[in-house]
Amino acid sequence: MLNAGIAMFERVTLFMAIVAAGLILGMSCWITYDVLTRYFLDWASPWAFDLSEYALIWITFLGAPWVLLQDRHVRIELLVDVLPKSLQRALGVAVCLIAFAACVVLAWKTSVAALQYYDRGIMMPRIWRIPRIYPYSIIPIGSMFLATVFLVRLRLYVSETDPEAALHKRASAGQETGLSDKSAGIE
Repeated sequence: MLNAGIAMFERVTLFMAIVAAGLILGMSCWITYDVLTRYFLDWASPWAFDLSEYALIWITFLGAPWVLLQDRHVRIELLVDVLPKSLQRALGVAVCLIAFAACVVLAWKTSVAALQYYDRGIMMPRIWRIPRIYPYSIIPIGSMFLATVFLVRLRLYVSETDPEAALHKRASAGQETGLSDKSAGIE
């Protein structure tokens, strides 16, 4: 049951990462459009800058949970790999607990701020006068997804005999599809 829940969670984070990738593609298109119209037509598109700022927030908090779940983030493996397995495990558990707490606090604080934005009707002071809740609502959502990923990683550090080896397998598994492979040691 737990493994089925983790598999479903993985699919949701994959979907979020696909949306983030779509936003990156869209952002590259509208920035290219802005540059070309500025250069050739002397016609600025001030909306492109604002839209890029909003998209960057969404890209970050949509993509980060999948990247972390797949262990495809930046790591200092050189240091971790030379440590004894018991210290690797202890360090992994400590990092997961601290990061989980940080993500929960970030989700809580940004949820409070988002509710205040909504209740007060605060608008973005930009060209696009949209409610501030729209660009920033993804922060508490993404933070909770990240917190959940740290719990999944904590489970790995507690249950696996060599969690770092399992993470290495996970990072290389599913390169084509983005989904983990059961042979990677994590279901």
